[in-house]
Amino acid sequence: MKRYFGIVTLIFLSTAATTVLGQRKLPAKAYLTSAKIDVIEGRPEEAMALLDSLFINYGPVSEGLGLMGQIMVDYVSSAPTAQAKAPLVDKMVAYFDSLRMCCSNEKIDKKFRKDCDDLVSKADTTEAQFWREFYNKGIEQLTTLQEFAQELANASDSQTLAYYQAAVQTRADTAIANMNLALKINPNDHRPYLAIGSIHEGQKKYEEAIEWFKKGLPYTNDSSSMLLSIAYDYINLNKYCEAIPPFEDYARINPTDLPNANNLTICYVRCEMDDKAVATYKRMLTVDSIHSDALIGLGSYYRREAGELTKKAKQLSDEKKDAESKATRERANQVFDTSAQYYERHIKAFPDSIPGYDELGLINYLMGKFDKAAKAFKKLCELQPDEVDNWISLGDSYFSLNDFKSAIPAYEKAVAIKDDNKTVWERLSFLYLENGMNDKKSQADKKVQSLN
Repeated sequence: MKRYFGIVTLIFLSTAATTVLGQRKLPAKAYLTSAKIDVIEGRPEEAMALLDSLFINYGPVSEGLGLMGQIMVDYVSSAPTAQAKAPLVDKMVAYFDSLRMCCSNEKIDKKFRKDCDDLVSKADTTEAQFWREFYNKGIEQLTTLQEFAQELANASDSQTLAYYQAAVQTRADTAIANMNLALKINPNDHRPYLAIGSIHEGQKKYEEAIEWFKKGLPYTNDSSSMLLSIAYDYINLNKYCEAIPPFEDYARINPTDLPNANNLTICYVRCEMDDKAVATYKRMLTVDSIHSDALIGLGSYYRREAGELTKKAKQLSDEKKDAESKATRERANQVFDTSAQYYERHIKAFPDSIPGYDELGLINYLMGKFDKAAKAFKKLCELQPDEVDNWISLGDSYFSLNDFKSAIPAYEKAVAIKDDNKTVWERLSFLYLENGMNDKKSQADKKVQSLN
């Protein structure tokens, strides 16, 4: 909302006003004419004193307010730095705002509201020019800041590092100062807020960045980029739960942006909002029926749920609540089946799906479907032949099927990759005994002894 000031307050802005308070009252035109002459002849302080007297004696006068604003324009233009310009811009904007209020106030005598259209138009043009100047300078400094930041990232010696650190901070401060000048003129434009937020973000000042992005949100017609910036800055702060609202707002605007929808599900899972994660995964599948993360996410969710039900079933069994335990275990198997279906869909869409085969093998193993588990783990071993756990899982599946001959080479492959797993060596010792492989059994027993 554009800032407005009370006219009575504004007319006392000039400190020179006290020099004329004791003078006799002149006609309004006399004050205006004399002030214009003083401006032309380079005496702005005297002109401001006369205009203050005009306001004291006659109240708001459009010509006087316009002239006072233009005097402040000259001061703003000659100020050497953005920091020095700031209080002058405040005064300039205040006078121009008062001009607009004067011109729109029909209670003020018409003779004190002359040439309002031209004066207001000139004020609008002046502010627009200054806004562009300050904003463009800020963007130029932001571009230089990014270049210096790259140099800083590549700096190796301490002297160069110190130079670019100082240069980056100086450019950042100046760019922010210019963007703040633009906001003094027009606080309803989102672009300076976005720029200031981006500068803080680049300096890893994520809290400050979030604050500025939030300030700019009400003034943009397309809030997507700001919402994402806020969400990811919260993630950078490890505040995943705080990242959810901006992600949700973004998702409502961009329902087909699946990568960011997936990041929203990560936040849901971290914040233990599984129901919302599941709903989002399913919505993602309506956009892309074979979306990898959605299929894996749903498979993982239902597998975790089945695992909890399995624990509950065991607890009920320990409590001798056999009927409840049986029903809970049946429910667990149903949920395991649901999980498996999503992993099977993933494998169908992505034939070399490592997480698909890994989880599908685990689910089938937990359900006692060892033949299906072995099939999944065998494929996983083909995809990741150097991963020891894959071979152990394959060996365990064959062992559970009593297919000892197939279990032996799987376990042997595991210990060939990493030979310090005592449990695998013990199992090999047993398998060698069962298959009359006495020499190998002796070697396995020695290895077990060495690992005790």
